Amino acid sequence: MDGFEFSVAVSLLYVEIKGTVLRRVFSQIVNNFWNEWELRLMVLLSLILQFLLIHFGKRRKKYTGARVPLIAICAWIIYLSADWMATLVLSTLLRGSVGLEKGLVVFWTPFLLWHLGGPYNITAYSLEDNELWLRHFLGMFFQIGEAIYISVRFQSDNELNAMAVPLFIAGVLKYFERIWALRCASPKQLMKSFYEPPRSKYPSDSSRDGDERKTMIRTGLYDLTKRKRFIEDPNITEEVKFLRQVHSSFEVLKPLFTDLPFQISKEFYNELVYLNRCTINAAEAFNFVKIELEFLYDLLFTKNPLHHQHYICNLALRLICFYSAFSVLIAFSALYYKFQDHTVDFVVTYVLLFSAVFLESSSFHMYIRSKWTLMWHANHKNKLKRLYLWFAEKKLRSIKSKKGIRRMAQHDLLGYYLKARTSQITRALKSIDFINLFQRFWYSEWKDVDIELKEFIYEHLKNMRTELRNEQFNPKHLEKMLGEKGDAILERKGLDPIVNEDWKMESTDFTRRIFIWHIATSIVYYDDLSKHRKYSCGSICKIGKSLSDYMMYLILVRPTMLPKGFSDRVNDDTYNQSQRILLQPKSKQTAMMEFIEKL
Repeated sequence: MDGFEFSVAVSLLYVEIKGTVLRRVFSQIVNNFWNEWELRLMVLLSLILQFLLIHFGKRRKKYTGARVPLIAICAWIIYLSADWMATLVLSTLLRGSVGLEKGLVVFWTPFLLWHLGGPYNITAYSLEDNELWLRHFLGMFFQIGEAIYISVRFQSDNELNAMAVPLFIAGVLKYFERIWALRCASPKQLMKSFYEPPRSKYPSDSSRDGDERKTMIRTGLYDLTKRKRFIEDPNITEEVKFLRQVHSSFEVLKPLFTDLPFQISKEFYNELVYLNRCTINAAEAFNFVKIELEFLYDLLFTKNPLHHQHYICNLALRLICFYSAFSVLIAFSALYYKFQDHTVDFVVTYVLLFSAVFLESSSFHMYIRSKWTLMWHANHKNKLKRLYLWFAEKKLRSIKSKKGIRRMAQHDLLGYYLKARTSQITRALKSIDFINLFQRFWYSEWKDVDIELKEFIYEHLKNMRTELRNEQFNPKHLEKMLGEKGDAILERKGLDPIVNEDWKMESTDFTRRIFIWHIATSIVYYDDLSKHRKYSCGSICKIGKSLSDYMMYLILVRPTMLPKGFSDRVNDDTYNQSQRILLQPKSKQTAMMEFIEKL
């Protein structure tokens, strides 16, 4: 059951059983109190959830640390609760029959559509929400139909009806904007956009190798003339140029995030910006990748890419929403003396109107400060854009000067097994942890990404690039480099002839290779630490252990970050097999060999 079905089902259930429960369980005083204050409290709670959703949307994107599971759970609960509460209020209004004709309560209905439209920084909690965009689209008609029926059935004063019209139109547009953002981020739509032929403004470029280009997935760098002009624009600063280089690399690699292959040509290799001209050291390279991942997050979970692709429509929508809320606020204040409703209702109405104005102002403020807007509009082309560049100068400097990825997750599988065998508390928790949530989330740790680790990864990638250049960009050599399964290091160290064939893992899938090498790394690390380096451990030793623990964290805790060919079933089978073998009292070598044989 997805979020929309959950919201509708729970809302209808609440409306049906509410009266019976209040009459049978609570006193008449409680019953009367709840009937009087129910709608007011729920409308305010729906508004509070919007502010919480904005807050946790920001935290979810940027926070790294031990409280990541807590942040994720809070964001998930608030994401579901926000839709559910707005749907619940609509259902309650739909079934209401006392005091609605003359009150301001019906005037609140358009605000619920605003809440269903959601904030700018979180449209989906998971990738599955994007896949269900069509169901949300059909649900939108259901919710809008409810709102129209409520407005028609429970009409209030004519002035209120007139003031509700612009709010209603803006609410419908905001709701549709969210659905459209879900659609644009759905896997099928992303794949379709990758396979569309490039729309080049330069016929000479698009005609070259035309037959080959039709079979290639579209990326930004295939239109090289346009991309060069975009990056090397003389009207931009170095900070904006850096952002454009990052975005260009993101456009090239974007098909990989939907598990689509793309053909790599010599032309692509020569023009690729990553590790070429824009990153002069490891710190900048990691900052480069961090911003790329932020672009990816925005693409999948926010409205930012939609605002960027259709920025004129976005500005028009922002103006419509802001001026509808602001004008209604002014009109409502001017006509206050005509209404005789409850004072609390006026307070709630003012809170809704001021909050709508504030949220739209905040949305516009975040839009003009987003990396997408800075990348496209911060330049010297005209007075307005120069003014915008001056306004965003401090923000741009801070973006490029950041150190990039600062923390990384760690999950030591062997360490957890050993702790489970010796710690009674861990053993007790494990006995009731049927789906391994305790192990996967609570036992995971976070560590700082030091400069030595960054330099190690950066130099390794540079060496691979040099090796590829020395091979004259041989496609077969590139395929060999990308297809290494761990046996290459054995070959380079001269251990290939003496190592058991099981370690070469020619036919072993990606997940099992990670498990095997992680356990092997842990065994060697702890054995080496206890026998040879009891009081110290070399930097390479620590780097290898850190990378191994990070890959295991991805396997167990964040499988959605891995290719779609990765199977949860294979992961669970491999995990259970390793658990059964490694928890048995036997030597490390025997346990390891049995583990490999079972896989």
